[in-house]
Amino acid sequence: MSTLSRYVFKEMFGPTALGFAFYTSIIAMRVLFELAGMIIRRSLSWGAVGKMLLYSLPNIVVLTLPMSLLFGILIAVGRLSADSEIIAIRALGISMRKVYRPVFLFSFAIFAVTFYLINFVMPRGNANVQALRAELTAASAERVVKPRVFHTEYENLMIYVNDVDPTTGQWKGVFVADNTRDSSSPEGGTPAEIAEQAANRREDEDAVGGLAQQGAGQRTIVADRGNITLQRPSEDIWMNLVGAETHVWDPSKPDRYDRTDSATQRILLPTRSAGGPVNANAVTRSFREMNLNELMAQERSLSRSRWASDRYNRNVALVEIHKKFSIPFACITFGVLGLPLGITNRRGGKSSGFSLSIAIIVAYYLMITNGEELASSGKIPPWLGMWAANIILLTLGVFLLSRANRDALAQRTEGGIFVRMIRGMRGLFARRSSGRRVESNTSDGTVLSRLDITFPNIIDRYILREFLKILALVLVSVTALFVIVEYTEMARDIRQNNVAASTLLRYFRFQIFMLLNWSLPISVLVATLVTFGILAKNNEITAIKSGGVSLYRVAAPILAVAVVISLVAYLILDFVLPYANQRVYEIRARIEGRSTGMATTAQQKLWYLGKGRYLINFLAYDTSSKQLTQVQVFEFHPSEFRLTRRVYADRATWNGQAWAFENGWMRSFTDDRNSTFTRITSPLPLFYPETPEDFDTKVTPPNQMTYAQLRRYIATLRESGYAADELAVQLYQKTSWPALSIVMALIAMPFAFKVGKRGALYGIGLALVLGIVYWMVFAIFAKFGEVGNLPPLLAAWSANVLFALAAAYMFLHVDT
Repeated sequence: MSTLSRYVFKEMFGPTALGFAFYTSIIAMRVLFELAGMIIRRSLSWGAVGKMLLYSLPNIVVLTLPMSLLFGILIAVGRLSADSEIIAIRALGISMRKVYRPVFLFSFAIFAVTFYLINFVMPRGNANVQALRAELTAASAERVVKPRVFHTEYENLMIYVNDVDPTTGQWKGVFVADNTRDSSSPEGGTPAEIAEQAANRREDEDAVGGLAQQGAGQRTIVADRGNITLQRPSEDIWMNLVGAETHVWDPSKPDRYDRTDSATQRILLPTRSAGGPVNANAVTRSFREMNLNELMAQERSLSRSRWASDRYNRNVALVEIHKKFSIPFACITFGVLGLPLGITNRRGGKSSGFSLSIAIIVAYYLMITNGEELASSGKIPPWLGMWAANIILLTLGVFLLSRANRDALAQRTEGGIFVRMIRGMRGLFARRSSGRRVESNTSDGTVLSRLDITFPNIIDRYILREFLKILALVLVSVTALFVIVEYTEMARDIRQNNVAASTLLRYFRFQIFMLLNWSLPISVLVATLVTFGILAKNNEITAIKSGGVSLYRVAAPILAVAVVISLVAYLILDFVLPYANQRVYEIRARIEGRSTGMATTAQQKLWYLGKGRYLINFLAYDTSSKQLTQVQVFEFHPSEFRLTRRVYADRATWNGQAWAFENGWMRSFTDDRNSTFTRITSPLPLFYPETPEDFDTKVTPPNQMTYAQLRRYIATLRESGYAADELAVQLYQKTSWPALSIVMALIAMPFAFKVGKRGALYGIGLALVLGIVYWMVFAIFAKFGEVGNLPPLLAAWSANVLFALAAAYMFLHVDT
């Protein structure tokens, strides 16, 4: 290998590695956040979580390798061109093929690695991720259930545990509302068959099915003790109950009631969503767990079917087959395209190369995403959907490469080198003369500059101008990238539902506030690092210090702007964003062609922990009429955990002193295991201490509430028996998150002053590292607070406090 080839390889390797770390870290952030929650919430070992992350990496790397290759080529070749090294190579009579050769070889090497990963490593990784996730979820299921909290993680099951033995972890006092048709596998003669017959009875079938979906339930189990075990090798999760009594009720005939006692009972807990056909996403996930041979066999099998669903699945299989070749081939495409773009990008420098790589990657992402969707639906051939992006960009690269070669010949004949030398000398003399003028104007004011306390002075305005310019560039870039990606995700719904352009513009107009809320802190971090990095690289920081101005004074304008940004961020977060999020939800529902009603668990059948030994279950609460609908009350024995009375009514209305139950029944259970049944034919007042204010909780997501509204909602939930630690953390994050802009400015400045001479690109890379570290610390403390291991206030503010202290310590060790 020649010296020139080794030199070009060296120039490409560094930026490619930086790009690989950047893109991989961005995509892996969601996985890392989820894993942090699994560590804390389920008490998993670090080894198990490490395996999960390791299995997830191939799926990420196959996407980030082509991106990082393009980034590395643009930066490396652009740097050679900007420093006139390309011109020097041509002037020496060296053919440009000597430069092209290492670039193409490097692209082919990345292509080979990507091809191997996507065809051999990624399918096994995806399969291992699914298997390990199921195993970890099953093994830690018992730790998730907390005492005196309604646990609704499992579909059609509500589990309530009265207490937990701190030494053995055994549940004491278990209440289970089972809405499934045949979920139990009893031991000791429990009435599973009777429950299934009641659920499937033809008489009044609509009423039965409606109540089952709304959560009324037909089977209720009360047990003295219980736990959860994992059965191997099937990895089934079983809930084991001891001293259980099962209550089975037919909603169509409430007088037909069955109660059975059993010494032990087992219930198989669902590990995945039950019911319904296999959807397209599930099919796609299973295809991504197959290698090339398995996919081709699956495609041949589906091609012989006449079913419409199989034709769709065949298209998906063909898309996955072509994807195993088209995504690795993107490395070759980016290699051909990056060369001419890097050569012609002389004036832009590294920052321009970074922006250009982002633009090309976004364009490629848009084309391949839309192509995959159109090919899966059968509108275009699968090969065209997955190869169109490569064909278009490769054609453009070949055209630009031929143009670059013609420009090289033109430069030799037209004296381009000498023209550039003359222009460069003129610029150099102009800069020196301007520098002398500035020096002459400021040389006599050294003492005054030290005593200058005016704000903002000339230096402040200069720093602020550079900072705000870079901040605006970062915000505009992030916004453009966000809009493109968001539009890509909604493209199918927009076409299917004929969404007007005005509706789409309103959606993005309100969505921009959410984007500002999340991007302002990281944008302040990037802008601070890049601003002071450029000043340090141009020796302007040294000049300012030599004038007797402290770095603390230099940092003042950035800190002032950061404080203003934090105040604006708080106003947006607490006053603008709740309304904007509501509008975004409504418009997004219209785009997706669904109802604007909240489809949250809290709007389904609600559970309320009573102010005595009873549980309340209801479908909805009407604030205007102060009425509960389809309400049930389960009353327990004062000293034992068993039912003593069960009350049901179609509605219960508050009359000012008590709740009047209408059109229902009561069933009382005596100590000798007998029961009495009484119908409620006229309004029957029952004196429970709950008032309408206890049920007047509008179901609104936390991001659509102000600070005061969320605080009141949390207080109501805690009184109702629900765990509100997660919401409490989000409450205090409404104050800690806006302050993050100040913290980001503080932590960025000592880094920028110490290593700023390496330039703007290094500042962007450093901002990425600091942002990732902060997000990891922030996520870990937030999860500790959500599961109750830390006070919510401390969990929300810990990351800010730690980073602010670190910034103060580093600032004290900077030569100011």
